[in-house]
Amino acid sequence: MKRFLTLAIAAILMTTNAVAQKNVQRTFDKFIKSKNVQVEKDLNSQVDPFPSGKKGEHRLLSQRDIYTFTLDVSDRKLLDNILIQMEKDRGEKNCYLTRSHRGGKDIPIDVQLCRVGDSNSNQVKIGTSSMQHWMLSCYTAEEDQNYRHLYAVEWTEPTNGEREIKGRLIYTYAKGKGNQNIQSAVYNNGQWYDHVKIAGADTTSIKTEQDVLVRIEIQKVLFQKLIDNHSLQESEAVTAAAALFVTCRDYGHLLRKDQRKKYRDEIANLARQTIDQEHLPLTTEFLILAQQALKD
Repeated sequence: MKRFLTLAIAAILMTTNAVAQKNVQRTFDKFIKSKNVQVEKDLNSQVDPFPSGKKGEHRLLSQRDIYTFTLDVSDRKLLDNILIQMEKDRGEKNCYLTRSHRGGKDIPIDVQLCRVGDSNSNQVKIGTSSMQHWMLSCYTAEEDQNYRHLYAVEWTEPTNGEREIKGRLIYTYAKGKGNQNIQSAVYNNGQWYDHVKIAGADTTSIKTEQDVLVRIEIQKVLFQKLIDNHSLQESEAVTAAAALFVTCRDYGHLLRKDQRKKYRDEIANLARQTIDQEHLPLTTEFLILAQQALKD
């Protein structure tokens, strides 16, 4: 009886997930077809050349659809409908991420690298501008639970009296579950730094003050260990410092005032240990930015 109950619950969750995915797809379709939106399409997909299943279907292996759009501010509701639907359908069974970059030239920004198909060599970058806002959500594929559907929207708010909102709608179909094939990276001055391999760098699980404390401690200890072992090479140093900066920037507000001061001082000490090393200027910059992110 317990086994059948478990299977029934799993079926309900899968159905709920599929409904949520279809709701988001409908809002995407409505937006793309609207006569009030200018859209440029860039569509790509791949199917298995050998048919499978009882009906001899050609299984979808990968898909990447990108719709670059321009929208007048008077039609802002069309974009809001997508954001509202994605927010409404967020849940434990689908990964949900959202970010509004704080803007500013040359500020390092956190970017999501979203896999297409079954290889990380084919990815879509989301959130590559320091002025962009973005939201993405993933849904386990009903037809194959080893795959997922990913929907994302990124846009730039008009400034200085501008009348147009510009952005992209993105859909990818890829192997993986949840956010396991979404990598984070930091982009600065034309260079990419992958920080997903740094322990605790995945910030999607941070929800409480204690989560932030643990994450910063892990990243700080790892960085100090690199220094103590005299193995502070440029690539790993920038990666570690970038991860620490992202945590402080996005979650430092969860810390109490005294904790923020404590970590500002400790990060400043790390920066002092790198500032006289000529091959680590960007590392020092990330550490300074992490301190600034913790200011009251």
